[in-house]
Amino acid sequence: MALPKINSSPKYEMTIPSTGESVRFRPFLIKEEKSMLIAAESGESNTILKSIADTLEACIDKDIKMNELATFDIEYMFLQLRSKSVGETTSVGITCPSCKNNNELKVNINEIELNLPESTNDTIKLTDDISVELGYPTFGDISNSGIDTDNMSGVENLFNMIQYCFKTVITEEEQFNLKDHSKEEITAFVESLDSKQFNNVRNWIEKIPRLQKDFEFNCTECNHMIKDKLEGMTSFLY
Repeated sequence: MALPKINSSPKYEMTIPSTGESVRFRPFLIKEEKSMLIAAESGESNTILKSIADTLEACIDKDIKMNELATFDIEYMFLQLRSKSVGETTSVGITCPSCKNNNELKVNINEIELNLPESTNDTIKLTDDISVELGYPTFGDISNSGIDTDNMSGVENLFNMIQYCFKTVITEEEQFNLKDHSKEEITAFVESLDSKQFNNVRNWIEKIPRLQKDFEFNCTECNHMIKDKLEGMTSFLY
């Protein structure tokens, strides 16, 4: 006689932010937590993202195409999954900029916000007769590209992100679907932007929804006031 299965049925419900679709899920199990811990030890954000997506697929009772969802969907869904699996609080190490003491900050996962804009201007006018339509990069775009979403201040990451955000180039005569063009062509187009055009695109990218939590507290060692914010999924993993 086979051993009984435990903790295998979905118990909770959540909504995918970008689609509004409701899905049921179960807490992750030790086998899934082990895979995520191994990924976390690698220190590579894309390895961590893929491990988390695998965990979500295992725990959700619907066939969800993870690669077609926005990265912030994956971040939000995992946070909901984590809160039901290991608890609604997590501890984050915060280094004091004054004395370098490592402070422990306890964060309530339910207080972490994902601010979705009510409306966005997804078309940016580059010149009088050329515009570009932008869209959120998918999880598949990010996980296959090598982009480090926790380091968007890096020039290479930013340039790569722009290529995945550009969807359509629009002129007075026609529209160019960038899926039909090579990475080299898109790179050349991005590099042809002037500083003002580039900054308009970068400002749009900086408004892509992300998990974030503002914090302020006094360092336990030197009493220096530390004020900053946590951003991105890896800040809240364990």
